Amino acid sequence: MFQKRRVIISVLIINALSLNNFCGLALAEEPKGVKSDIIDLEPISITASRIERKLSEVSSSINIISEKEIKDSSAKSVPDLLKDSEGVYMYDSSGVGTAGRINMRGFWGGMSTHQLILIDGIPQNKGTDKLVDWDLIPLGNIERIEILRGPASALYGDNAMSGVINIITKRPSVIPEIKISASGGNYSTWNYKCSISGASKKVGCYLNASRKTTDGFRKHSDYEGNHFGGKLDFLIDKVQNLRLSLDYHEKERGAHPWAIKDTQIEEDRRQARPGSENDKSEAEKINMDITYHRDISEASRFETTFYYRYEDSESFYTSGSKTTSTKEQLEDEDSYGLLLRLNTNPEVFGMKHSLTAGVDLEKNDVDYQEYAAPYQVRGDIRKDYNIERYKIGPYIQDEIKLFDPLKFIAGIRYDLITFDFTNCEDENNSSKKQMSEITPKCALSYAYQKKSNIYTNYAKAFRTPTIGQLFTYGSSSDSDLNPEEATNYEVGVHHRFNDNLKTNVCLYWMRLDNEIWYDSADKKYKNYGKTTHKGIEARLDYKIIEELSGFVNYAYTGAKNESDEYKGNYLTNIPIHKGSLGLRLETDFGLRINLIASKVGASYIDSANDDKLSDFLTIDTKIDYKHKRWSIFLAIDNLLNEEYNSYGYKTSAQLKYFNPAPKRTFTFGIGLEF
Repeated sequence: MFQKRRVIISVLIINALSLNNFCGLALAEEPKGVKSDIIDLEPISITASRIERKLSEVSSSINIISEKEIKDSSAKSVPDLLKDSEGVYMYDSSGVGTAGRINMRGFWGGMSTHQLILIDGIPQNKGTDKLVDWDLIPLGNIERIEILRGPASALYGDNAMSGVINIITKRPSVIPEIKISASGGNYSTWNYKCSISGASKKVGCYLNASRKTTDGFRKHSDYEGNHFGGKLDFLIDKVQNLRLSLDYHEKERGAHPWAIKDTQIEEDRRQARPGSENDKSEAEKINMDITYHRDISEASRFETTFYYRYEDSESFYTSGSKTTSTKEQLEDEDSYGLLLRLNTNPEVFGMKHSLTAGVDLEKNDVDYQEYAAPYQVRGDIRKDYNIERYKIGPYIQDEIKLFDPLKFIAGIRYDLITFDFTNCEDENNSSKKQMSEITPKCALSYAYQKKSNIYTNYAKAFRTPTIGQLFTYGSSSDSDLNPEEATNYEVGVHHRFNDNLKTNVCLYWMRLDNEIWYDSADKKYKNYGKTTHKGIEARLDYKIIEELSGFVNYAYTGAKNESDEYKGNYLTNIPIHKGSLGLRLETDFGLRINLIASKVGASYIDSANDDKLSDFLTIDTKIDYKHKRWSIFLAIDNLLNEEYNSYGYKTSAQLKYFNPAPKRTFTFGIGLEF
């Protein structure tokens, strides 16, 4: 680990020294660009097709959160930022943006997830549980976020079942700039951020650093996290460029704020789960990647990305209420990947084609050890595993313009995934598992007017079991699990009434086979059977006057069990109805006010649908004032001081557990740009 830290520090120093020179060259350049409209006239998406496409040309439900919207938001983390998007439900058991989970289109985001998370197109889901440490993705480093709802396995393969979230990070600025900010809030929460960016004619550099500390909303859930990152862009010549990125994250935290009984919440909603008072964990993560881009001709371009991701963690977890039941868990994962992609735009038989072809390669190498640790002291080893996971995924997609307004999209992908599990304590229990899937997609997009289209699509998707579900969750694991498979039908419209009013509406129906679920009776993960996910997602963006704009959205999510005794019942912890209303005021003298009200409907906490998690309404606001180089803001979350729980479950003994959310919280901050 020390050697890896030295490499990171060396690269950051080189970047900083380089930037000092680049900024000197860029100082003479005049600022370029003009103030953008409140509603972007034609946003560009790269996620829907793995190439740049106008939103009015895509055949999927997608929306983009811009850098401006990120700045206006009071969000504490990426999940907190996404919670007001249609079709997305978020909960954060920490209450301060350090333990978020996301689900999309009716998939519960508990011990695993069904959406693919990308940073600049590079996969971030862990091989062990497919989760993402959202707290290790700083909001200040993000340029925009693209949310693609619905299956995308034909382009992205495994785990892109409920959708894809692509986080696009900031690039070097044309003119040099330095930004510094600090903020503080409830529960002794402090955030510090700084960044420096600039470019010469051929080289650009962007460096950023941030730190967060908090005592946490829940007791014993203190947190300390640091992030350092850098990005270099090289313009080799007119047809070639190179991008280097490096990010380092580290964190330490106390007890994870698990759900507690409803009676405990009545006593003190901030209390931790009994027995977790001495729990603690620490983790480190490194992201490194290099991307090479070449324009082969006016109609063809090639891009390749190599990436490396390292994640290391150590934690002490108390499974009962006594410290004698504490476990020490050590896990590290090395991931290597290579993404190759070719885009070409030939004309065949008088019809224009846009062909995308490529292959994704990835290897995950996971080491896991578990020790008995009574009183936080390492004891006898209990588990010692090594798992290697290999993935190869070639794909091809063609967009054919049948005639000017009508486009046909067809794609297909083949994935071969191999697991090699080694039980270092008992080699007789070692095993290998191989899974393969073919996932097609076809769609029609009809542009009935400028910047508006109606579309329909059919897509297959799949998701392999997690490494934990297959091998490492002890007696609960099942190496015979099969991949989940889904078939999705969707129809939607992107309609722009005028420059001040636009809407997106879609209807979808998905059938899922072999869904993996935990059987509490047998205490084992199983392929549960069939479920259906159907719903409506709608959004309206509007600008009332030049200074005042906003949005309103609504999602109906009907996720139901279609097997066995609970057939026809709703799946747990998935709100059936959810909607948001937002208003943004921006004045000429530097004052901005952002207000978002979100209503989350009730959901069930048990498969029998006997008990519910109550609905709740939250209102969040942020007031920001900028004068010359200085800015200050005040953010208030849960303005009405509503007392609610974000998720819950019921045990076989009929005990109810809930995760309490914070009441009203305040954050105050100050920033400087030059």
